[in-house]
Amino acid sequence: MTKYTLTNGKTVTKPFNKIWIIVGSVVLLLFLFSRLIPYDASFIKLGELRIIIVKLFTPKGNRTWNDYFSYIFTSLIEPLKETLNMSFAGTLLGSLMAVPLAVLSAKNIVKLPIIYIPARTIMNLFRTIPAMILALIAVFFVGTGILSGIIAITLFTFGIMSKMLYEVIETIDMSPVEALESTGAKKVESLRYAVMPQVLPVFISYLIYIFEINVRSSTILGYVGAGGIGTVIKDNILYNYDRVGASIILMFVVILVVQLISSLVRSKLQ
Repeated sequence: MTKYTLTNGKTVTKPFNKIWIIVGSVVLLLFLFSRLIPYDASFIKLGELRIIIVKLFTPKGNRTWNDYFSYIFTSLIEPLKETLNMSFAGTLLGSLMAVPLAVLSAKNIVKLPIIYIPARTIMNLFRTIPAMILALIAVFFVGTGILSGIIAITLFTFGIMSKMLYEVIETIDMSPVEALESTGAKKVESLRYAVMPQVLPVFISYLIYIFEINVRSSTILGYVGAGGIGTVIKDNILYNYDRVGASIILMFVVILVVQLISSLVRSKLQ
């Protein structure tokens, strides 16, 4: 560290520049990854990336640009509705299901380990299962279609929201809860009038954020038969790259709009 003497006679020490520690750590991690993760450089063909991009965003064969964009409005609107419907339904159902589990997992609300430990175990179990696996299980039980997508997104949202929400509950101000309970209020009443008012704005913010995630992930779920835009992409990925490109453009616009709306709503809640 370097020391400087000011005009008033005081000596100040220049803080150590941590940028070199960060750069060194990144370089070290990249070196370790290159040694620990096996790969064959001969299989990396960056030239193919340009070809794929051109195929995605260029009309195929005799198709015109009018065919390219009209496909979005004639063939992708219904799959888009399915994607948004199952994302919204799954997010809402999973978030509502997560509320009681989050309450049971919070040590400041439920002080008995025999209750909050099993609740957290259930929560962690659902969080460890990827959404794709949940979708495969749902397809096995109810078949392909939007219902399996809703079930997968519901369970996926349930795991995320319960984790995020219980952490918020554990950080709330307990003074209102203790004040209500000291007057003889029941646990349900203290939850309603002292806990929920503190948690509700954060809950709504998390719900919107998870909806964003689910709109994106629902596209992937279509690959296992969950319906929506993902099914269109799966059916065209081998032979109709332009159809896939049109689907990507539509999803990009939709996700951008959802993100702008959610950012606006979250800013109003803060």
